[in-house]
Amino acid sequence: MERKKVGEVFHFYGKIGVCAIRLTDGALAVGDTVAIQGPTSNLEQRVDSLQVEHAEVTRAEIGQEVGMKVSERVREKDFVYKLVETAVAVKAAPPKAPTKKAAPRKARRAKKAPTKRKPVKKASRARRSTARRGSRGSRRRSR
Repeated sequence: MERKKVGEVFHFYGKIGVCAIRLTDGALAVGDTVAIQGPTSNLEQRVDSLQVEHAEVTRAEIGQEVGMKVSERVREKDFVYKLVETAVAVKAAPPKAPTKKAAPRKARRAKKAPTKRKPVKKASRARRSTARRGSRGSRRRSR
């Protein structure tokens, strides 16, 4: 199923379970399947009723604000998507080209002669004076 954004929830009435939707990108009709998604919301349901200004309607167009009964809590600024069936023709996969067989594992990996590593010289660091050494811990915490 393909989803197309149609609007955004701008209010939710908790006692009656109705969300107010501002249609910004598409139309909505009774019988459509919608998905309302947000950071904490994920609801998918069929549109059973739509109301505009307390009047029952069967279709709402772009720019209208509609009320819709929902089965779960949704939040303001959740996106409303219309779910649309897609009829996609499935193409057969092209035949695979024959591949060369890889050489045996032993023949592929050439052994390297062990090399002698040179010792890494550590950088020397000048010692701090004894007067500063006591304040070293407090200096680290203040940074």
